[in-house]
Amino acid sequence: MSDKPASDNSENTPSEYKTILVAVECSKESEEVLKKAKRLADSQVGAEVKILHVVIDIIAVDWVGMPGQLPPPIDQEELSESAANYLKPMIEAVGLDPAAMTMRYGFAAQEILDEAKETNADLIIAGSHARHGLERLLGSTAHKILNLSECDVLLVRV
Repeated sequence: MSDKPASDNSENTPSEYKTILVAVECSKESEEVLKKAKRLADSQVGAEVKILHVVIDIIAVDWVGMPGQLPPPIDQEELSESAANYLKPMIEAVGLDPAAMTMRYGFAAQEILDEAKETNADLIIAGSHARHGLERLLGSTAHKILNLSECDVLLVRV
């Protein structure tokens, strides 16, 4: 019988999180979210990090055209490519794999929740901004994820 307590054998301790979904946006603040995800993933034996960016469906609210005229179409593929070009160097800089990034299109909260369910994520990590006024009344993406997720959620204050 060993004098070493079983709890000291961290190599055989199963990870709490096997699949970590990191939701990022195109902002400098996403680097802090990615750094936190990297540190947490490194502490979990065999954890897989998946990164998600949602290209939101943009409604041309500020379209200034002739009455009855439709706004020009928005190229989601172009927006997706631009986001990838912005995020990939940031992902690499924190030591994560840019190939782990997926792009989805739609409303951010719903797409993050759908991706978490489809990938069997154990944890969602996302940034959280302090919101005021109308955004607070309607609910932010982070608030929706926190309240509707079927897995754990870590909100990083950015």
